[in-house]
Amino acid sequence: MSKNINKSKFIILLVGFLDILGIGIVIPTLPDLAAHYGVSAHLISYGITGYALAAFLAAPILGQISDVIGRKKVLIVCVIGSFLSAFMIAISPVFIFFLIGRIINGLTGGNISVLQAIIADISPTKQERSANMGMLGALFGSAFIVGPLTGAALLHFGVMVPYWFMAALSLIEIFVIIFAYSETNLHQVTKKIIYNPIKQIITYIRKPVVNSFIVSFFILLTGFALYQSLLSLYLTKEYGVSGSFSGYLMAGTGIIMVLNQVFLLKRFWLKKFSLKQLLYILNFGVLVVFILMSIVHPLPWFISLFVLLVPLQSLIQPIYSSEIMEHADPNAKGQLMGVMSSVQSMSMFVGPLLGGFLLDHNISIFMVSAIIVCGSIFLVMTKIRHVIAKE
Repeated sequence: MSKNINKSKFIILLVGFLDILGIGIVIPTLPDLAAHYGVSAHLISYGITGYALAAFLAAPILGQISDVIGRKKVLIVCVIGSFLSAFMIAISPVFIFFLIGRIINGLTGGNISVLQAIIADISPTKQERSANMGMLGALFGSAFIVGPLTGAALLHFGVMVPYWFMAALSLIEIFVIIFAYSETNLHQVTKKIIYNPIKQIITYIRKPVVNSFIVSFFILLTGFALYQSLLSLYLTKEYGVSGSFSGYLMAGTGIIMVLNQVFLLKRFWLKKFSLKQLLYILNFGVLVVFILMSIVHPLPWFISLFVLLVPLQSLIQPIYSSEIMEHADPNAKGQLMGVMSSVQSMSMFVGPLLGGFLLDHNISIFMVSAIIVCGSIFLVMTKIRHVIAKE
């Protein structure tokens, strides 16, 4: 049994790495894509928000389906969608096909929530679940090291070359899932699938234990999404640097994220601090750094603050996901992870859409992010700390 769990963990971490690698590759291509299509940063951001909105609609449904028919079949469908998306963008020079390709990728973009549900399947205790979620996050960070570097390098051969590479990665994922992954959802249930994502989110928002965590999670992610997907566009506009520079910066910060989640999450953060203390450190630390980033302009100072932000950001997913999963129905892990993924997708829809508007109108993205994070701090101080105290 232990051998099967370790094999499943290895396969899922590999699939997660390849999946996020594809996302990381895209980041440094955005300024070149804007020039290639002859559109503004705001219009390019529609590709990000279109993906996020589609994922918001689809992720809870895919999560539920994985509870009913198993994780493997859903993963295969998701990765096929990623392949079709990358292939469509790579073969077409028309901007509208870029948007359609991103929407297709979003509609089948529930694989992250399914991967998290698999981690929950094979994690018998809360502490192991936090550590495994952190390990999955570390692999995501590793992909963000290799991805932007790869994207920056591939840009030298053409703006569409990164998308051909993404299509090839998706094909590798499909074969790995089909031939190497064994189903981990051994308690598949028969239940009615709810196709309205809003209804599913409202169901969990009404749950008194998890609602504050979900809303706080959404607020924090929105604060980060406001600038993160548009980072290369922001740096190009503010400092005149290339998309390749942004790729190298993302790769460097990815190293910090990996070190934090592989070596520090279990050995330092979870060992030295309580959940309440970590939530305080996370929320107040992010607020302070966002404020400083909004008032400091020299590029070296900006990069230094950006580096400080990374370890805080890398704590969000494992802490919030593990705590919310603690209160989940054992037969609805996929559904809850789908809801979490949907909430994350909504933040990726709202954040870049607002960020693109702020960027076009020369309004400080980071000050607005700081204001948004204040909402999460309010929830932590007024509600979440009382929930934790009862555990």
